[in-house]
Amino acid sequence: MLGDFSILTVLVHEQLSRAASLVLALAIIASVSMCFVQAASATAQGQYRLSLPAQSMDRSLSALAAAVGAQTLFSYEEMNDLMAPALDGDFTVTEALRLMLEGTAYQGRLTDKGVIVIRQVRVTKLPQEGNKQMGNNDNNRETGSRTGGYLLSALAAFFSADGIAQVAPSEGGRSIEEIIVTATRRDSGIQSTAMSVNALTGEQLDNNVYSAVEQVLDSVPGVTFAVQGPSVNRIIIRNISTSTDQPGGETVAAYFNDFPLSAGRGTSPALRLVDMDRVEVLKGPQGTLFGRSAMGGIVRYLANKPSTDSLSGGINGYVSDTTDGGGNFGGYGYLNVPITDTLALRGVVYNYDHEGFIENIELGSSEGGSEDTTGGRLALRWEPTERLSAELTYLNQRIRSGNNWSTDLRTPPNDPAGAITPASAKARAAIGGIEQRNNVDYEAINIDLQYDFDAFSATFLGTRISEENWRISEQREFVGITNGCVCDGNVAPTKLSTDSDVLELRLVSAGDGRLDWIAGAYYEKQDQDSVQNITYFGSGDAVFGFFPVADGDLAIDSVQDLVGEETAVYAELGWSFTDATRLVAGYRRADVEYGTIFTKTDGFFLAFNGTAAIKDVLFDTQEDVNTYKFSLEHAFSDDMFTYITAASGYRRGGFNVPTPLSEFSTFDSDSLWSYEVGLKSTLMNGRLVANVAAFFIDWTDIQLPVQDPVTFIVETKNVGGAEIPGVEFSLSALLTENLDVTFAGSLTRPELTEDVPGGVSGKKGDTLPGAAEENFSIVANYRRALASGFEVFGAMNYRYVGERLNDFNTDLDVALPSYDLLDVNLGLASSAGYSVSLFAHNVFDEAVTYDVDNQGASFKSIRTNRPRTLGVNLTYDF
Repeated sequence: MLGDFSILTVLVHEQLSRAASLVLALAIIASVSMCFVQAASATAQGQYRLSLPAQSMDRSLSALAAAVGAQTLFSYEEMNDLMAPALDGDFTVTEALRLMLEGTAYQGRLTDKGVIVIRQVRVTKLPQEGNKQMGNNDNNRETGSRTGGYLLSALAAFFSADGIAQVAPSEGGRSIEEIIVTATRRDSGIQSTAMSVNALTGEQLDNNVYSAVEQVLDSVPGVTFAVQGPSVNRIIIRNISTSTDQPGGETVAAYFNDFPLSAGRGTSPALRLVDMDRVEVLKGPQGTLFGRSAMGGIVRYLANKPSTDSLSGGINGYVSDTTDGGGNFGGYGYLNVPITDTLALRGVVYNYDHEGFIENIELGSSEGGSEDTTGGRLALRWEPTERLSAELTYLNQRIRSGNNWSTDLRTPPNDPAGAITPASAKARAAIGGIEQRNNVDYEAINIDLQYDFDAFSATFLGTRISEENWRISEQREFVGITNGCVCDGNVAPTKLSTDSDVLELRLVSAGDGRLDWIAGAYYEKQDQDSVQNITYFGSGDAVFGFFPVADGDLAIDSVQDLVGEETAVYAELGWSFTDATRLVAGYRRADVEYGTIFTKTDGFFLAFNGTAAIKDVLFDTQEDVNTYKFSLEHAFSDDMFTYITAASGYRRGGFNVPTPLSEFSTFDSDSLWSYEVGLKSTLMNGRLVANVAAFFIDWTDIQLPVQDPVTFIVETKNVGGAEIPGVEFSLSALLTENLDVTFAGSLTRPELTEDVPGGVSGKKGDTLPGAAEENFSIVANYRRALASGFEVFGAMNYRYVGERLNDFNTDLDVALPSYDLLDVNLGLASSAGYSVSLFAHNVFDEAVTYDVDNQGASFKSIRTNRPRTLGVNLTYDF
């Protein structure tokens, strides 16, 4: 562990020049903001002319603050659920607040510093997940007790140690306050949740002009994000990975609201984060409540729900320019429509069009890295009684993108003897006989039914997901051809179609006694059709130097059907020994089945490798998997909380289809146990939040590719084990009444504990590839009220990701260099709902090497990120 901290010291030393840039950025944000500041304090004794219509409470409070030149501190989510009466006449601030909040559970006042703060004056019982009201949790701990009952503020810091800090008033002024998450299927404050959880609110996404997942997750301690294209993402949590360019089975699961998202290629769907309530990142195995593919953790995208309170909506748009690229534009619109007192509709549409930044010098085009994304959501929510709710959600997204690959450059491109310039992420250049693209159509529909009985609540979820992933790619370098095009998907589609059906029934106890529980049943079926068509076009060549091909030869024309099915039951019991100490035990039993069959196997390459011989032969496998969770938590006080957890997770097994040189074989699920201890603390009257978590992961029966030393056939087998010790930390501080800063990071040492058979790769002591051993982030937010209802705001997000390995052995492959990214945004907002900001993403113009793909004997390609992008963002909400 001391070695880990010494590495952190070296890391900080190496980043001094970057730190200077960060300090300069903070100074610019603060100084520019001060140039605008002309705030005048208001007093409760003066009267103001008000003409406010009946509307949502948050809008009335904002309008009142604008009229009197004050700042506001309240929870948007809480106030948006309340209606304010119309006010027309002359009122003092005190009179206006009393009339607006009369009959509610809140009081308001204007402080001597000219800040309108809203306080909850009575505590209500905490409801089950999905209800926005806050009160006591199942252990009767008041989530708002750290600040004397004040509500969460809409002024938010970016990340706290295990979530996003929000700013709230305390007895000595403002303080950092936690937000409410549903990571345990119950509402709880992050500082009193017995796991490592990070969260980001939708407001913070908007403030940083973020709408893509990759713009966020690198800031989360212990998370490495690999952008494999605008339509393909890969998330690694706590180094649970064995490759950078071969995803294999998922180790991190993604959820939208409460339903799992399917990713057909073992990656995370690239959904746009538009009109979101928050994003939650749950670190460590979540196998009992969330099931397979959750051995590394869970990422949950939680959207804003339809509301019957008032008609509301908004539009957002930006234009930007990318270095080595061109002009971009994007934006979205949302509308919330109350249809009746019990029925509401919420719709979202969006479009993002980004020009490419990688030039194909062989074709003279620059489509690499381009993106055209169009999508939308529609949600209908019905609450006929206080006990019953039903919500129907439809999601649709279409992505057309160019591959973000820089490659080796050959001069001339189609000359086998041409000079080779090694691939470079910074060069942003490639060769190929065809424009390579990746297109994804994603569609999902979900029904969520909830009913609150006296003793428990019942939730039924039903989901249908359809995904079609087309690709057009160049395969010539894989087979040793340098002229023309070995075109994959150009003549006929190379496509992976995935249909998933998910059903879940979950029961959650009311939690009003010492014993609380969760029980449920889960069913998922996934059908995949994999179609591939590869044809050679050119003047003639030889595959691998000996197999001659001519123009128009068909290499592969195949259809493969794959079916996966999981049936599971799960339960979790919690026992509160006292109001401060609680023990939790969880269990999940899953029956997992997986099978495949080739129904078409044409083309000379399939005849050559033996696939044609297994046409119409079914191969399948089945296994039963158990996962467990144990947790002990204790609250020393309202400001200090600790926990110890032990949890297991798994990844589905599978099989290897036979070849002329190998037989059919199966491999089981790999599994791991994670042991974690965490401490969460709130200090200095709420102005400082310091959290730390230490963990140790024991990973066994890892699914790894193994090459036979005689036949050279590569098969997936359960071989090897790994140990991953690590520590994650975070420090959030409210430096001034207007500026908050968070420093967070992680250190790990993931290593194989035994040799992997076959070849020289994967030896005992090798570091697991794909994820960084160290990463950290510095996030700052500035917001200050101006005169006449305006406020200036600024945001900065810096993240450093350390060196990663591309494969197990650097003698065979390469180490991927570390990188750091900086985004800044500075803007002006009006209480009337308008805002304008200038933003810069990737300020350093860092060219990230996400992975190196070895194509054939010597040719390489590198996946990289979008260069420096500067733009202006406009928003209007009503």
